[in-house]
Order: sequence, then C-alpha cells, then structure tokens
Amino acid sequence: MNVVEIPVTFDCAGEALVGIVHAPDQPASRGVLAMAAGGPQFRAGCCRQLLYLGRRLAAGGTPVMRFDYRGLGDASGPFGGFTETEADIRAAIEKFRQTVPALREVVLWGGCDAASASMIHGWKLPEVTGLALGNPYSHSEATGEQAMVKHYYWQRLREPTFWKKVFSLRFNPLPALATVARVAKRRLRPDASVATSGTTDTLEQQPFQVRMRVGTERFAGHVLLLMSGRSLVSKEFDELVATDPAWPKALASCASLTRHDLPEADQAFSTIAARDEVIELAARWLAELPPAPPNAQK
Repeated sequence: MNVVEIPVTFDCAGEALVGIVHAPDQPASRGVLAMAAGGPQFRAGCCRQLLYLGRRLAAGGTPVMRFDYRGLGDASGPFGGFTETEADIRAAIEKFRQTVPALREVVLWGGCDAASASMIHGWKLPEVTGLALGNPYSHSEATGEQAMVKHYYWQRLREPTFWKKVFSLRFNPLPALATVARVAKRRLRPDASVATSGTTDTLEQQPFQVRMRVGTERFAGHVLLLMSGRSLVSKEFDELVATDPAWPKALASCASLTRHDLPEADQAFSTIAARDEVIELAARWLAELPPAPPNAQK
C-alpha cells in the first residue's frame, strides 16, 4: 500500500506542536496516535521505535500520527510532565482527524510514562477506543523497593560474581539490607499506600498512580499490555496491581484486556527482535479489534 508521510504543525494553548502523519492511500477508520515517552524524547521515539511503528502499521492500512509534546522535540513552550498532556493529546487528535478525514477511532500508543499518560487521559477523549501500553510507569517508593528486592536482589544472590564482590569486600551490603528491611516491615505492618489511595478532593490532585487506576476503570475501550521481562518498571507495575485490590477490578472493567509478555525484552524494547515483535503484536491486535463505540465515563 502506498503511504505518504505528511509533516504537520498545529496549535496547543498558544504553542506550536510538530508531528508526522503516516497516511496510507486507503486508510482504515481506526488510527494510532503514537506518543513519545521516557523523558526528553521526541516524535521518533526511543531507538526510533515510533518511526518504525508508523511505517509498519501504515503499510498495512492503519494511519499513524506521532508528535512532540509542548516543550519537547521541535515543539515550543514548557513541558509540564506526562500527567499534564491532555491538551497536547486533544490537539494532536484534532489535527490527525483533519489530515486523515476517514479517521473515526484512535488508539493511543505509549510506553513508560506515555502509557501512564494514556491511562490517565484516554477515558476523557471520545475518539479514543483503545490503549496500547508498554511497561506503564507507576513508580512509588514502596512498589519500587518491592520490585527491586523481588526481581533484582534475589537474582543477584544466585550469581557467583555477586559473592565474589562480597568476599573481596568490594560490595557494601548495608543499603541493600536496609531496603529489604523496609519491604519486610511494610509486609508485616501494611499502611495505606500513596499509590493506592488519596485524601484530596479532586481527581487531578490525586497521586498520578491513582489517576492511572481511575482512568483505567473509566475507560470503556480495549487495552493492550506489552510487558518486558527485563524491566523493573514493568515489574513495579505488576507489583502495584498485585498489592492493590482496586487495580485488577479497574483492568477488568475495560471492554477487553490483552497482555503479551516478552521475557527477554528490556524497558525500551531496544533490540531489533523485541521491536519487531512488539510491532507485530500490535498490528495483530489492531486487526482483531471489533469496531468500538466511543468511550464513555462509567
């Protein structure tokens, strides 16, 4: 299929944003809005993954738009952080629809904190009927230390190189022991976590992990989870879901939830094999999705 890559500029709250639309000559009515993540990145994505994603999906008929948030890449203005990107996403969807008139539905694609932003804001956007999420970022002190102890320290204990460092006095065990002690204390005396509860009045004032959960609970569309076996960010999200009973309920409330685990992939899916597998899984998921009605608040 013939694909044209169209550079676009558009306004968001008085700032100029920049994007690229991958437009097939016979576009599907469902497109993908690809969002950069992981700090000071831009519309090509980490390891140029959003570029590869756009070209691969568009070759199969799915239009794709990737863009820069305010303050990142070639966009003007200050960057307010991933929790404050609703206006950027709204403006990008509007420009996407103007550029591809056949577009009726949008899937938000994001990894790390872009996945978190999708979970926070997706339910508010009528055009969004799907979320494709790679290793959602959900860090808190409690879940971060749980993931570190469970998925890093115990693995290190089984490695001969670790014990060589210990016996040669090249490793200071005190920080690790302190972390293990804090995790054990939390398990013996669990407290309400900032990641699972909030005391302020409005949703916007809640910790971002709560906003992610509530956004997921209110989202009526389809969700794809792509999780890396070698990512502590991925493990930490799983710890949050496993320790907060509200999270499984939130995930179960979506129209459908599809999960794929990539045991050998790192946080950024940085190898060619992992990148290609992620894109192929996404393409297959998109092809199998039924036409969905616009989402609505539950």
